[in-house]
This record gives sequence, structure tokens and C-alpha cells, in this order.
Amino acid sequence: MEQQDISREGVTMDKAWQLGRLFRPKNNHAIAKVEKFANIDIQKLNELLGANFKGVILDVDECISPHHEEVLDENVDAIIEMINQGIKIVIFSNMKLSDRYVPLIAKVKESTGFEIKIITSKHAKPDPRGFEESVAALELNEGEDVLMIGDNFLTDGGAIRAGIPFIKVKPIKTEGEGIKGVKRWPQRGLRATYSGVSNLYDLLGQRKVLKDKDFRRE
Repeated sequence: MEQQDISREGVTMDKAWQLGRLFRPKNNHAIAKVEKFANIDIQKLNELLGANFKGVILDVDECISPHHEEVLDENVDAIIEMINQGIKIVIFSNMKLSDRYVPLIAKVKESTGFEIKIITSKHAKPDPRGFEESVAALELNEGEDVLMIGDNFLTDGGAIRAGIPFIKVKPIKTEGEGIKGVKRWPQRGLRATYSGVSNLYDLLGQRKVLKDKDFRRE
């Protein structure tokens, strides 16, 4: 695995502009909002929406792992299940590339033969160019669609502006952060604020948003 990468975390001009963009209803509409990543069933999603999603751009921190920690086992299993259903996955995180992805990539490849690509674009989320590079890396066929799965409208939700539907996952709680956790309070506050704005628009606009119960098979 190449280790040539830079962190995309921190303040960028596009993140600053995103603060205003997210008050426009079209930029804060998630097609689904779920309690955890493992609840998502892409096959069921395709049935419900009459779609053909075959590619997923996947966030990491607080989506499938605690902040800057390894991916949870249940989410590794969920990723393997998605790939076995014929779904291609790439990971696009604003965090600098690290060896924590190695166990995930190895487990998935051993189980499915599919090797997950890690996108190291210089264009931090929510910049559409990073999402466009992620779509290209999926190498989908004509007629196959892609969606973004993440926990944060401010960053992951930038996919919407790139024309990519977004699934919002409830952030995974990170234990034992100490002072580091305090430093992230503003980030968490912004994330919660825009999640609330989206929920309000869902209610006022009666927008269709799938929830956990919709993915349960009989």
C-alpha cells in the first residue's frame, strides 16, 4: 500500500462555503438515515427506490469506526456482505492514510477476492472533485449508480452537490478521548446542527427518507 498522502482534515475554503450551502434543502437531503452502517441493505434499497446502486463511497471515522480507530468487526462483516451482493466499495476519508486500513483490506480480500481501494485525493470532502475521483476508482459499468455513506453532512454530504445520493449514519461514539474529545466539540456541534436542519426540512417538506425499519426483511 502506498503511504504517500496528506491529511484532508481541518478547515478548508470549501468546508466554509458548505456551512451556508447546507441550509438549501437540496443539499441536506439524505435518501436514508440509519442508526448504524450494518443496518444498510443495498439490495433492499434498490428494490424500494427502483435504483441500481452498485457502488459505494464509504467514510470511515464515526461511520464504520470510532474516531481514528480500527473498523468495528460488525462493520467489516457488513462490508463483506455488501461486496458478496455485487457492490463495489471505495473508502474516501479526510484522514491521512494509515496502516489501520490494512486489516480491513486483508479480511475483505480473503473473504471475497475484492480489494478495497483507498482514495487519497488532494481534494478534501466536501469538494466534488474528490467524490468524482472516487466514482472513477469504482470502475462501474454503464447504468450502475453510486451512493455515499457517511456520518456528516458538512463533509460526506458534499457528495450531494456532486450528484451522488447520500445515506446518513448516526455517528459512532468514541470512548476515552480525553482532551482530544473536548477539542472536537465544535466539530460535533456543527455536525449535530446540520443533522437537525436536515431533519427539520424532512418534516416540513415531507421528504421521503428511508429508516432502519425499511431495511428489515420479512
